[in-house]
Amino acid sequence: MSAEFPTTQTTWIETRLAEGETGRAALHEHLMRRYGVPLADYVRASALRAIDEPDALVNEFFAMRLARDGDMQAWRASGLPLRRWLVHGLLLHGRERQREARRAARDGAESACGGCGCASPCEVGLEPSAFEQFERAWSSALLSEACTVASQELIAESDGDAWECFRRHNFDGLEYAEIAQALRITTAEARTRARRAADRFERALRQLLEDEGVARDDLDEEIAWLMEVSAR
Repeated sequence: MSAEFPTTQTTWIETRLAEGETGRAALHEHLMRRYGVPLADYVRASALRAIDEPDALVNEFFAMRLARDGDMQAWRASGLPLRRWLVHGLLLHGRERQREARRAARDGAESACGGCGCASPCEVGLEPSAFEQFERAWSSALLSEACTVASQELIAESDGDAWECFRRHNFDGLEYAEIAQALRITTAEARTRARRAADRFERALRQLLEDEGVARDDLDEEIAWLMEVSAR
């Protein structure tokens, strides 16, 4: 984890909730930073966009969810990864907003036309294409965070070249001989350092996924899925 969150995310969340309003505000900011863009992308690609602006709806959802005692503890009991628990929670929030709109429209219809109950907006359900958009945005954000954690660790250990070897080979597509020449090291050293950085990256990714609530037995499958999504 990063220096900002030195313990697991679950412990960090529980600590923030115990701090009252100040802790809830910090938790709101953290959730928006990690999940805000993916959830807004889901809203933008789904029927939820008819309810409110994506950022406004997500902000409102987080504010209401954190205002209720026990909601984050309910995530622990659900056994779901946090991102999936949140997107399903956002859907429930959207449905509640629709029910409120239906009640308001019905009340207005009753006063205008004697109670015909003509307002009937569609119920929102999980939409596969929008959920795929959400998962793609979330996976991109998580992989980026794992890169940040791994690179910062290596830089702190005065081994920034290890991350450069990993980045140039895996992201820029350079051969180890090219990297070695640029960094003035041997090809074998470039390969060894890249492998060290790859180990740090995978460790950071596994920690982030465990923080999400992914079971350890499912980590390999989840990492394979992440890589597949990121390659699309």
